[in-house]
Amino acid sequence: MIRKILIAHDLSRRSSVALERAAQLAGQTGAVLDILHVVEDDLPAAVVDRRKVEARAVVTDDLSALPELAKIKVETVVIAGKDYTDILDWAEKSSADLILLGVHREDALRSIVVGTTAERLIGFGSRPVLVVKKLPAGRYPRAVVAVDISASAQEAARFALDLLPGSEIRLVHAVAMTGDGAQAKAVESLEKLRSELSARGAAAPPQPIIRHGSPIAVIRDAVRDAEADLLVAGAQRRAGLTRTLIGEIPEDLLARPPCDLLVVHA
Repeated sequence: MIRKILIAHDLSRRSSVALERAAQLAGQTGAVLDILHVVEDDLPAAVVDRRKVEARAVVTDDLSALPELAKIKVETVVIAGKDYTDILDWAEKSSADLILLGVHREDALRSIVVGTTAERLIGFGSRPVLVVKKLPAGRYPRAVVAVDISASAQEAARFALDLLPGSEIRLVHAVAMTGDGAQAKAVESLEKLRSELSARGAAAPPQPIIRHGSPIAVIRDAVRDAEADLLVAGAQRRAGLTRTLIGEIPEDLLARPPCDLLVVHA
């Protein structure tokens, strides 16, 4: 159950779009919504204070454009700190069940923009992270969940079911090789997961799909074919690195997400 949603707001239009999705999800789930902006703390004190005031003004303007938030408990928090580390600290302090942020700019200098913030929230955190790309038009009607036999992929599917009651969910399993039992294992894993999700109260049984090819290509094709609004993937720690079902989180997926992207840890 989602009781607390945290949105990391960097005052950009991308964050305003993410705030609209956060408002929709808070209204859907009844969750409390925290809006967090982090001002760099290595600036002169007077500049930090001024930027805190400016940040609150921007967030207030965004909130005024969302009358549906009138029925939702909202807290705006503006602090001085180190960006992603303070986002993670606040998520832990507030027991956030989900972190949202806007998609990064399509910029070659990804190491200094919000794209890296998303990567670090996923890489160093343990809470689900939703990267919002598109302006919402209501609930997510269709989602693709990229799965394999890992615990993280299974947990991602469960979280998606809880977050998306009534949505069409497709479970997509990429099989890179044939003739080694991979196909049979994929079929068995998908059917087991599908049965579990159905037993947990899925409005419609999730559709299991197995495709041959590279995971990234299979995932992108599945999102396109389903006209999905959300892609869900699992992540787990191995040797200090965060990895998804397709191995180490690919730069391509976070750099150019085909739709909104939700990453869930095991």
